[in-house]
Amino acid sequence: MTPSPRHRPSFKLWLETDEGMVFGPGLYRLLRKILEAGTLKASAEGLGMSYRFAWGLIHKAEDKIGQPLVTSHKGGRSGGGGVELTDVGRQFLEEFSHIELILNELLVNRESIERERPLTKVKAVVKGMDERDGDTVLTVALESRDIELNIPRDRIEGLKVGDTVKFDMLALSGSLEKAED
Repeated sequence: MTPSPRHRPSFKLWLETDEGMVFGPGLYRLLRKILEAGTLKASAEGLGMSYRFAWGLIHKAEDKIGQPLVTSHKGGRSGGGGVELTDVGRQFLEEFSHIELILNELLVNRESIERERPLTKVKAVVKGMDERDGDTVLTVALESRDIELNIPRDRIEGLKVGDTVKFDMLALSGSLEKAED
């Protein structure tokens, strides 16, 4: 589907725990700014946030994950104080950035991705259905033991018939439909 001039796909990414959202775009921008500026005051000002609001974002996330995202050190009379990201803070920043990059790639290049890497279609028979954590878990049996995979040529270098392979299949719930016999 080609979007009309009035609409386009978009997304808002956040990372969450069972307690809810932990890390979203605001905290991501704040931690990136801390890497650049080295102080919470300069980082908050650079993003148009109050110092108190910025500390609140950080503390709320730290409370939910149970680990510090930043460490601070005080300066003397002549200043010199600052804030640094912890390893956990850097990990959240990298993970968020990586996921956002992948999602942006999908949005920007979705038509070429669909042509180059079509989804693998599989026909299966539903053998069982269980409710777990608000989702329905389907147990399915493949009607055929052979699955045809569409793989870009550069991903199969050195592979030959008879080799054992492992792979992930993307199953989109929106693509599930009852097959006509």
